[in-house]
Amino acid sequence: MWKNVAVTESQIEEPREMPDVHSWHVPRLIAAWAVAAVIGALVTILVPNEDRFAWLVFAIGASTLVTFGLQLGTAQRVGFITRVAFSVAGSVLVIGAIDVIGLLIG
Repeated sequence: MWKNVAVTESQIEEPREMPDVHSWHVPRLIAAWAVAAVIGALVTILVPNEDRFAWLVFAIGASTLVTFGLQLGTAQRVGFITRVAFSVAGSVLVIGAIDVIGLLIG
């Protein structure tokens, strides 16, 4: 059966703190968004309208790979999923905004 075991204070874990601003690695987020902006601008300028959707999917995929590379380069696991999700979502928004601007101008 179960034994009744006492827990000492040394066995109790301290609550984890929220990651600080440095764990977000803001320059890496901005770098990923800049890469997404460059790829999105190239697709908008160089690709004809009928093929643009397929190339925008490629642009989002490429910016996602860049994001993974940049975030894995931090070698910090705390907040990894949040940073990647935020970075990919920002990249999609940047590429989408550039495409909408390209459609309005062209």
